[in-house]
Amino acid sequence: MFESQKQRYMHYLISRKSVASQFIQIEISLACLDHETLDLQLPAWRPGRYEMANYAQKIRGFQVKFRGKDIAWNKPTKDLWQFRADEKGTYQIIYEFYANQMDAGGSWSDDVQLYLNFTNCAFEVLQRKMENITIELKIPESFQVATSMPNREGFKFEATDFQNLIDSPLLASENLKHFQYKIAHTTFHLWFQGEIHFDMDGLIAIFLAFTQKQILAFGEFPSEDYHFIFQLLPYPHYHGVEHAMSTVITFGPAESLKEKNNLDKLIGVSSHELYHYWNVCRIRPKELLPFDLSKETYLDTGLVLEGVTTYMGDLMLLKSGYYSLTEYLAILEKQIQREFDGLGWKNQSIVESSLDLWVDGYKPGIPNKKVNIYNRGALITLCLDLMLVSEGSSIEEIMKEMWLNYGKTQLGYTLNDYEELITKKFSAGNNSIQNFFQSFVYGKEDIFNTLEKLLAGIGVKVIQEYNSDFLVHRYGIKFDPSGKIIEVHPESKAYYQVMLGDKILELNGIEFSAEITHEPSEVTLILLRWGRIINVDLKKDPTLYFPNYSLMAPDKVGYQEMWKP
Repeated sequence: MFESQKQRYMHYLISRKSVASQFIQIEISLACLDHETLDLQLPAWRPGRYEMANYAQKIRGFQVKFRGKDIAWNKPTKDLWQFRADEKGTYQIIYEFYANQMDAGGSWSDDVQLYLNFTNCAFEVLQRKMENITIELKIPESFQVATSMPNREGFKFEATDFQNLIDSPLLASENLKHFQYKIAHTTFHLWFQGEIHFDMDGLIAIFLAFTQKQILAFGEFPSEDYHFIFQLLPYPHYHGVEHAMSTVITFGPAESLKEKNNLDKLIGVSSHELYHYWNVCRIRPKELLPFDLSKETYLDTGLVLEGVTTYMGDLMLLKSGYYSLTEYLAILEKQIQREFDGLGWKNQSIVESSLDLWVDGYKPGIPNKKVNIYNRGALITLCLDLMLVSEGSSIEEIMKEMWLNYGKTQLGYTLNDYEELITKKFSAGNNSIQNFFQSFVYGKEDIFNTLEKLLAGIGVKVIQEYNSDFLVHRYGIKFDPSGKIIEVHPESKAYYQVMLGDKILELNGIEFSAEITHEPSEVTLILLRWGRIINVDLKKDPTLYFPNYSLMAPDKVGYQEMWKP
């Protein structure tokens, strides 16, 4: 134990010797007692992305010093450093971090900015979990800083503890642009790094509208400030990460935001990340209270974490008046198309896919192994919402109860808790929710018929169509414009003869063209397979594959009770 609170401090000094190298220099000053052993744990993953990142690979030149002398240290695991303080006093932990990852969860340093997610580069001192941490930046005086951490003086900032630090990304730049809007006692800050190619007053009005709807849905926003931090990039990019008092969103190309369809994406991810203020940042599964970033934390709640957030983030844009019903249905169309373009749901439930994020990460993975917890989760949530509306409730009401029961109280929830809250909205003896969860959450049944029936109940018709792409629909073969095969339907005859990665050279003796529209009863394909030429003969299947989906809006406004602005 420390003799007094004043002796307990941890101070980070962050500087840059060579901006072009993208290495940043970090020096931690840590007050220690004599004969004290310190464990310095670097995160192996970050909140919001449930896969191992192993940030230790970006650290070099680690040293511990005391009064200018080197102190011995050891490394018990790949991302745990340990040293012993034989004498009382202030010790320095010195190292370099390679800040070369530009996305919403990474860190980046160049000639125009310093951008840090402290999960990447800061140590949790295991003996000092609740200790205050100060951050000092050596950057040009002309820089501005966007962060939710309070500014003490100059470029010095303070976090209440390690968990607060990793929840407080920081962006420093001479070119930052700052705007804000206010709702009740909360100021919402908009920080932009990069070129702005849209009407800012219009954007603020949109943000104000969807923020008001989300606050109304939960009944409160218990923070005085919230920060949207945008990296508007000159190249294609799209990513967002939630934090307790802020979000970082990367988007590019910045110039593309002149077009409404791209602005829709920026606004969509912003609504999604703001919804995370409640759901994930505060309404958390029990396993994440608190975060243990040293090892995998297995979660079966991907449906709630990301499925509900995806659905509600979009729905709030409809309710706030930004999306028309036609635009909103177009989003649902894409989600339905994405879900049924693959057959991962036949092989893995959303619960299993949630647990397997630690195995598969967020990459596509092997064919038809898993489901996307965001996309399938949103469709499952849509179905649950439609079922709840028929009982006079809604997912919005359920999430408010989740906030009051598990978020505001910081108790944490289980998937069973979520299911029970929904079940209680149905009359005794009605097992529809239990059956639904068994079939589509824990199980691997086809959700299409249920989805189609529920949408029909509010007048929305799901249409399946097949266009002139006969190789896709009659033979179950998908290909890119060059003729490279990118997907083969596992129930087609082609599945037994055609490999992913094959390139179609000829079709029925004619040089292949993706524009061929006639529909032969059989085809001979000349394929290039890893340097070999392969001949494949296929007969047309009686089954049609890979339908195209569209939604037809209702003639009447029966949907308004559920989706009204």
